Amino acid sequence: MEKCTDPEQCENLLKVCTILQDQTSKQMYKNYSTLPHIIQWFDILDASLVIDDPFRTSFGTSNNTVLVPNILQLLRFCLLTRKDVPTITLLNLLSEEPKRFIDIVWKGVSELAFHDPDQYKPFLNQLVNQLKHLSELNSKEVLLEYLLFVLHQGGVTEAKYIFTDVPKQKGGSVSDQTKQVDILCKAYQGLVFYVEWMMAKNRHQKLTALGDHLDDDTSENFDQLMRSCADKALKCFDVLKDSPGVWDIFITKQVQILEHHEKLDEAGAILQTYKTQNEDNPNAHKYLYDYAVRHQWPLSARINLLKDLSEHVPSDPLVLELCELLIQENNGSEAIPFLFDLLDDGRWQFEIKPWKLMSKLMTSVGKNNKNVVQECLTYRLSWWPQYHFASVHNCSSQLCLHKAICCLIMDPTNKSFIEIAKAILASEEKEEFSSIEQNLKFSSEVT
Repeated sequence: MEKCTDPEQCENLLKVCTILQDQTSKQMYKNYSTLPHIIQWFDILDASLVIDDPFRTSFGTSNNTVLVPNILQLLRFCLLTRKDVPTITLLNLLSEEPKRFIDIVWKGVSELAFHDPDQYKPFLNQLVNQLKHLSELNSKEVLLEYLLFVLHQGGVTEAKYIFTDVPKQKGGSVSDQTKQVDILCKAYQGLVFYVEWMMAKNRHQKLTALGDHLDDDTSENFDQLMRSCADKALKCFDVLKDSPGVWDIFITKQVQILEHHEKLDEAGAILQTYKTQNEDNPNAHKYLYDYAVRHQWPLSARINLLKDLSEHVPSDPLVLELCELLIQENNGSEAIPFLFDLLDDGRWQFEIKPWKLMSKLMTSVGKNNKNVVQECLTYRLSWWPQYHFASVHNCSSQLCLHKAICCLIMDPTNKSFIEIAKAILASEEKEEFSSIEQNLKFSSEVT
């Protein structure tokens, strides 16, 4: 077989084989079920390489079926385990065919830079300046990922100028992905200006809190800087107005700026539109509700917002707030179905607050409440009582009290659970339970 004569190529491939043939490494990786196959295959790699093409072997098969899949699998393992030296070696090998693997090389170097920015950022910066001119890649997409890296390192000043020199893409129609990248680039530019706005705002507040005297000129400079950053950020965020998508991180910052500068109608309209366009996104409902609370919307409007949320996430913690507001409005019977839906989720099985509300509503005098409870139980009888009234494991005495009260009404024949729960109650709780039990018996006799 022809031997390698290109020194650089030989060195690269030798590194790969050396790394993968190392006996210590094999012992280290023996617990990884997918690795032995790769290591065994690379054990014979140095005897099967063809000099003029590092991606073709004497097996007579192409790189797609032999070498590359194994390199990619090993590269993934090295990235996940943060083994930088083998990662660099493998990326260097893939760079032999840049047009085919440049995206992988770019992503791999970015990952290394996140792990060790001090060592790899200069290399990443150099790579970005080269890659943004390649027609095979979307220059804005490259710069966007670099922007995220810079923001992650706290480089706000550098981030402001990343999109000042964007090469124009040559020819071709604009795809949906390209449009999406353009929107993200603009939105993240807005995020950079928001960070600058926040830094100026916090600096101003800190100086004021420390009691430093700010002359009129200094105070005016802060105000001008904040207004300038706010205007730039809002102009960038405006790109999201008619763009469907989940923009939580940007919408919240946009609203924060608008509220600070007392543009309340605009802030509320943005949140309302975002909720309408993202009905299945729980956060869209919560942002508008939080805004309604901050600005003291009427109670009925807040209740309606929480009802909309409960339709999409019936087990959300804000459902408890909805129930409390309904009780506050003397409409406890309407709260009962929401509590049943909440307690259908196992996360609430051992939480005292929903059970306390449920026991309170179920023992309230009123035929309407009892009818609502029976209606809610109708299609839950096959599993709900057995699920909630079978064990007191992980239950505090207070939780046992309220679950026992609910069991009296929902599953009165379940004497065993009631007795187990009563055994855990403190003396005052036993008296409270006995009193409620007597009232329920009296009520049933009267009816």
